[in-house]
Amino acid sequence: MITLTIQDKKYSIPSKWDEVTDRNMFVRLCNAIFRYESGQTDFDQFKLEIVIAVLNLNISRTEISDVLGCNLYTLTKVLTFPYRIEETAKGIYVYTEICLNNNLLPEIGGIKGYKYETSSTGIIDADLTASQYSEAVDLLNFFTTLLRSDPEGALTILAPMFATLYPIKPHYTKKMPTVTKEEKVAMLYNFRGILESIRKDPDYDLIFRKAGHKSEPSPTGSQSAIFSLTKAGFGDVETVGRMGIHSFLSAMVQQTVDSIHTLQGSGMKPGKIAEKLNLTLDQVLQFTTITDSDSDND
Repeated sequence: MITLTIQDKKYSIPSKWDEVTDRNMFVRLCNAIFRYESGQTDFDQFKLEIVIAVLNLNISRTEISDVLGCNLYTLTKVLTFPYRIEETAKGIYVYTEICLNNNLLPEIGGIKGYKYETSSTGIIDADLTASQYSEAVDLLNFFTTLLRSDPEGALTILAPMFATLYPIKPHYTKKMPTVTKEEKVAMLYNFRGILESIRKDPDYDLIFRKAGHKSEPSPTGSQSAIFSLTKAGFGDVETVGRMGIHSFLSAMVQQTVDSIHTLQGSGMKPGKIAEKLNLTLDQVLQFTTITDSDSDND
């Protein structure tokens, strides 16, 4: 955390996503990201909106003195955790980033959502199911596709996403909650952040790091993964759909390992196995009895 004083007021502000714990700050940050990704703000405006979100400033009601303006500008250079900048031969590119180990919105409008909590020792407590994961990933991918070309169309994805991740229980008798657009946007980005933390888990390397392809939230197509596991004998569609997310992903990893063993048993060389399964050679070799030198001689 960064501690500073601005106009006699003390602030403790995050320098990374793990330090974002305030619900309202998180909602503001997510909506700043949404506005930038949908083309409503440019990069300079986005950097300023990050600072405003963290400090919870009401710019329209705040007198911006020279000193305050200077401090805000300085903070735009410090609060960089929601994005990264890459310089290539073709130019400079800005990528928004959100990586979360917890569901920061466990309840919205009185409706309880999925549990996803990571302890300080790395132990995960989650009740997100394979079915919820699959449906939400499909919706997230659709949202991302629409975001630049049709921001208003992208917003229509929020309602079914909310229904998937925050399902109303049968016989719900309370008045239907009012959930703001800003909360729903944060709900979607929260899920995206959790997916990113899962994608970075080395235990799932085989399914999220395909050779020659950018990693995606769903490496095999969400619903197709459920049907694939059903076909492989992990249970019927309903049973697989009820699997916890990490059991589901572990089963997908095991299915890939089994495929490697089966193909090797049929006499296929590691290079061909890697090509067939869209993996790197190193990924295949760690599950075979063939050494790197043996593979080179294939």
